[in-house]
Amino acid sequence: MLILLDVCVSSSHALTSDVTIKDTARAAEFFLSDGLIITGAATGDQADPCDLREVSQSVKIPVLIGSGVTYDNIESFLDANGMIVGSHFKHGGHWANAIDPVRVTRFMAKIHHLRNQQR
Repeated sequence: MLILLDVCVSSSHALTSDVTIKDTARAAEFFLSDGLIITGAATGDQADPCDLREVSQSVKIPVLIGSGVTYDNIESFLDANGMIVGSHFKHGGHWANAIDPVRVTRFMAKIHHLRNQQR
């Protein structure tokens, strides 16, 4: 079992508002988290690409993007060790709808294309 922690500062309690996302990430790594997840402010909201860079440069464990990844912004998150995609794969991009195979296929085709360009 792996333990992945969401280090998104925007969802943290007011008592920890003075702690940066980099500090939170380093603490999670120190306490033996297997990986970190960066999310947006709410379900489906895009994570901040600057947070990805900052956290990735601060820790040696995997960093994943946990919200807001879409066909149109994949390039902003290619340096992540992984992406958790939910709402974007649903009909109309709404989390409560069924999975739309066309959206999934289109998204994955772009991922494969971008990976091939990086080689």
